[in-house]
This record gives sequence, structure tokens and C-alpha cells, in this order.
Amino acid sequence: MLDDLYYKRERAREAAARGDFDEAANQLFQAALQTHIAENDYVAILRPLEDVLVRRGDARSALTVNWYSAFSDKDGWKRAYAKLKSVPPVDRARTAAAMGDMVTAAREMEEAGLVAAAAIYKEKANDWNGARALWSRLTQVTSTGADSYNAGLVQFNLSRCAHKCEDARQARDAIVASVRLLEEAADHFESVGQRERAFDCFQVLVQIGREGGMFENVLEGFVNCIRILREDHLKYFALQYYEDALTASREKEELSAAATLARESSEYSRALGMASASAHYTMLQADLWREVARQHIDRGAPPEIAENAVLAAILASGEVGQFARVGKLYEELSQMDLEPARKKHYLRASKRYDGVRDEPIDASPLPSHLKQDNQFPDVWHVDVLEWEQQGSAAEACADVLLDKRWPDLVRRKAMLARVTAFAVETRPDDGTAPMTTARTRLAEQLAQLQLYTVLSPLEKLFQRPERAVKVAVLASMQTLFFKRSFITVRQGLRDPDSAVVDQAAKAVEQLTFPHAFDPLSRIVREHQLANVRGAAIRALARIDTVEAAEFLLGVLEHGAPADRAAAIEGIKRSRGRQFVELARATMNGSTPETQVVLRDVLRSRGIAA
Repeated sequence: MLDDLYYKRERAREAAARGDFDEAANQLFQAALQTHIAENDYVAILRPLEDVLVRRGDARSALTVNWYSAFSDKDGWKRAYAKLKSVPPVDRARTAAAMGDMVTAAREMEEAGLVAAAAIYKEKANDWNGARALWSRLTQVTSTGADSYNAGLVQFNLSRCAHKCEDARQARDAIVASVRLLEEAADHFESVGQRERAFDCFQVLVQIGREGGMFENVLEGFVNCIRILREDHLKYFALQYYEDALTASREKEELSAAATLARESSEYSRALGMASASAHYTMLQADLWREVARQHIDRGAPPEIAENAVLAAILASGEVGQFARVGKLYEELSQMDLEPARKKHYLRASKRYDGVRDEPIDASPLPSHLKQDNQFPDVWHVDVLEWEQQGSAAEACADVLLDKRWPDLVRRKAMLARVTAFAVETRPDDGTAPMTTARTRLAEQLAQLQLYTVLSPLEKLFQRPERAVKVAVLASMQTLFFKRSFITVRQGLRDPDSAVVDQAAKAVEQLTFPHAFDPLSRIVREHQLANVRGAAIRALARIDTVEAAEFLLGVLEHGAPADRAAAIEGIKRSRGRQFVELARATMNGSTPETQVVLRDVLRSRGIAA
């Protein structure tokens, strides 16, 4: 590999010596495609590539290569600065930001017409008044359907800046507008089957509530985030969100809400077979209801309200065998300011538990190794930037390239894809074969990043009319395991070109991950072509969840012959256990025809029926 690398570098040197900078750049670019080599060897290719691109007059590509190595090259930023006169404002802005000059970055982004990016740089420069003025300019975003999401984010950013500027009225008005728009957007996204986008809306609602001190928004956001995570079978994420919601409720002394969340957490943990976590949440629920009762008493509320809270604590304690605690709670009820008859009843009840001990239980919180990092990403910045970039692969790759948090391998691939993107996005669309080839190559390079951020550029590429481009995008999508990938794949399934539909079906069969159940099952229910439904059914067979197993059993019992054949094929190839357990549990109650199929499937996997 290294021999080939240095051979290409030597050929590039010879080409440059005779003035053939296109050939020199091509040789060095081909060498740079070997992204897995050691950093020293890789940089040894990039420096001559940068020089050749400058001599060829391709300042943007040269600066892009420069960005990769500038963080570790003592003269890197000096060389980058020398190129700034020959590049557009957006590249000057990014260079300034990478060098820590947010004021210049904001000014250059505003000159480039990228108002959201300019506002974010002003925030980083602590110029809150300037940022507020820019966010105000963006509040005219169309506020219907999916666009209401972006409009809601803009209003949230405006509120944050107004709060920093101590303009309480503007901050409040912007928050109200943001909540309304985000709720509209969430409804829209769920109605079109894009729950992951609705999830983003609810995450922002949580943050709005936190920053604005409005617990009802925090609770609404958490409850809906949990609902979506549970529907997508992301159980440990759901439990972590329950934990976070409980913490937020207790911090705000919203103890009734906390107790209700603890009860739901217990029931969900029990359904997952996590007995110790379920017992932990039940005990927590009992403690919280007891705190609720004391809170009501301290506030002078009617004693009947506190009574109901203690009764709820009794039910929770009894559920996990804490009978000594139940007796003490009944005794507390007998001492409250209630009707004499009820007090006597509770006193008699407490006596029944004299000498009774609490049963030993294993009550442990969610183990640390199962906890997920639930730090909310700043989607109020990230998603507005995506909207403003309008699917530009060059800008999406620049975001990755200049972010040192990504591994060098990922940044190398982003650098190469950005150079390819210039050939697609900055040249006239002449519809020629070379341009089509460049677009297909760009789709392939974007897919290699394996990042959510490349979906927007790929979605834009898919709007091209060329078959080769559409097929390349769909081939890329089948390696990107995000629910959003199904948006483009479903478009491909509706394409009038059968070659595009076939590639979309291949993508469907490869997109197998637990939270793909919903889009895959939709395809089975809605699509007319048997081969497309079959691809989705075979994909579902590789998702080892109860929901997928039940869906496949339904196909075997009631599906069309082609669908049943696809289900049998998929289940036989699968290695999951959920369908096996379901088949055994339902065997005796199934029709004779289904029993024959289930026994055949189990035998094919070496399992006795």
C-alpha cells in the first residue's frame, strides 16, 4: 500500500514539473483515498496535494486539505490565512471560527447570507444583542408542516438571546410561539410516520421548560420522548428518560408527577423482566406519595387529599411485600384530621400488621452499564444550520472536517467528500456523463462517513433525475442505520423507474435495527409490490423483538402466499430467539396449517417443536 502511495506521489511530482496540475492533483487525490494509513504517511500526501491545488487555481479545495492538517501543523493556519482572499465568505468564516475568531466568523457568515450560522457565531462571541437581531430576521420562516419545526427552533433561539439581553417580554413571546410551532411540527411528523423528528421537537420542549422555568413543558417533552422511545423499543433509553424526568420533577418539587412517573417506570421495568429495577421504582413511588402527603399537610390542604396520597403509598408498599411499612402508614392515617370513623378504621388496620416484617426484596436502580448518555444535543442550532445549508454536501462535510471530536479517519473522508462536492455544487449543471459520475461518487463518499449529518445532502442528491444518481443514493442509504433513511428509501419505492425501485427494495432489506420496526411494518402494510413487501418482511425477521415476532406470526397466519413465503425464508435465516419463544407459546392455539409451518421453521433451526 505504501509503495503505491509513494509511486503516485512521484507521478504527481513529475506531472507538476511539466505543468500538468490536473494530472498531479488526480494522482495525489487517488493516493489520499487510502484513508487507513498512518498519519505521518497521510500528511506526506496532503502537503503536496495542497500545493498542487493552489497552483491549479482551486483555492477552496486547497483550503479544505489545509483544514485537515492545520490543527497539528504549526504553520497550518498561517497557510490557511494566505488563501482567504481567494475563497468565498463562508470558507473565510469557517477558518476564522477554527482559529477562535468568532467575531470575524459571524461577520463573514452574514456576508455569505447564512444568517443562522452568523447568529450562532455571535452567541459564541457573547454578542447577544447581535445574535438576537439576526434570529429576529429569521422569524419569518414559513410556519406550516415540517417548516414549523425550523420556525419553532428560530423562536427558541430568539428567546434565549432575549433572555440574555434581559428583555423578558420578547423572551416570553418567543417562547410561547416556539412551543406552539414545535407542537404543530410534532403532530405533523407523527402523522407522516417520522417519529424521530417528533422526538427532536419534544427534546426541545424539555429544554424550553428548563430554561424558562415552565415545568409543564418539561413534563410534556419528557412524557412524549418516553412514549416514542418505548414505541421504538429503545428500552434502556426509555428507562434513562424516566430517570431524568423523575429528577426534573423532584427538583421542581412536583412530587405527584414524580410519583406517577415512578409507577410507570416500575410497570415498564416489570414488563421488560427487570424485577429489581421494578421493585426500586415501586419503593420510590411509595416514598414519593408519602412526601406528597406531607407536602399537602404543610400547605394546609384538605386532609382528604393527603389521605389519598398515603393510600397510594400503602398500595405501592404492599405490592412489594413491605408490610411493616404498610402498618406504619395506616397508623399515620389514623392520626390525621379525618372523620372519627375513618380514623378508627385505619387504626384497626394498622393493628393487623403488628409484628409483621417487611419481606426481603432485591430493589436496585438501573445498572450503570445500562444507563445511556441522555445529554440533549443542541438541535436548536444543529437543525437550523442543516435547514440553512439546504443539503449542501460541501458545508455538511466542512462541519465534520473542522470538528476535532471526530476521529482522523472520519475527518479524512469528510475532506475528500468535500473536494468531490465542489465538482458537483460549484459547476454548471450540464447534464453530462462526467457530472453524473461525480454525483454518484459523492453519494458513495458521503455514505462512508456513516454519520446522520450526511442524510440531508443525500436527500438532495436523490432529487436528481439521473437513474445512476438515485441508485447510488439508495445504495448509500442501506448503510445508514437511521429511521430518517427510510424517508428517501420510501421515495425510491414509489419511483416510476423499476431499477430505482429494485435498489430501494435492497436498501429496505438491509436496514435492520430495533427501531426500524415501525417503518418496515408500514411498508409491508402499504406497498403493492410483493418483492418490496418481501424485502421488508425478511428485514423484520432479523429484528429480534416481541413486536417483530408477533408481526411475523400474523403474516404466517393471514398473509398473502408471497408474504408468507418471505416470512418463512426470513425466519429460517434468522438467529433471534423472540420468534422461537412466541411460536412455542402459540403453537397449540394456532390453526393446523400454521402449526405445520411453525414446526417446519423450528426444525430448520434445529429446535424441537
